[in-house]
Amino acid sequence: MATTIQNFFTRAADKQFSRDFLFRVRQVDLIGGISFNGENDLVYARTASLPGRNITNHNVNYFGQQFQVPGRSTYANAESYSIEFYHDENCELRTKMEAASRAVFNNETSTGAYGMPGEESVINLVQIDKQLNDVRNIELVGASIREIGDIEYSIAEGEGAVLNFSTTFAYHFYRDFS
Repeated sequence: MATTIQNFFTRAADKQFSRDFLFRVRQVDLIGGISFNGENDLVYARTASLPGRNITNHNVNYFGQQFQVPGRSTYANAESYSIEFYHDENCELRTKMEAASRAVFNNETSTGAYGMPGEESVINLVQIDKQLNDVRNIELVGASIREIGDIEYSIAEGEGAVLNFSTTFAYHFYRDFS
């Protein structure tokens, strides 16, 4: 049966739509015991995404017929999951990100926790509804920091714009607790 405009309208009015701002980064726990809390540090999270998941496909041919067989799961961009943050005036969040980066590898001492991150290293993401209730909870497992982006200042021609910086993490896989 073909969907009509009325069917779409009824369904949309009942189920509503997810909005681009109904998403939060709730908690980040990294190697070295460095944590970022959603009520304090992560309130500065400006953009983040709900990551994708793929199943590898394998073709099996038999007598000219091609069969599609599922393989392993992969996580697109698991090596470069990026969160963009507002830059706070006292540079507290950026300083904490730097500490997390140096916990992974410190150039001055050539030491760090650069082994494989375990289940204690996670990023918790939550999709919320219009009443700010949890709709979906995702946990990126084995998270570790990879890159802290530049902060661009416009000293000569600045207009007082709010500054941002991105931080890139890697993770092994995600769990869906919905």
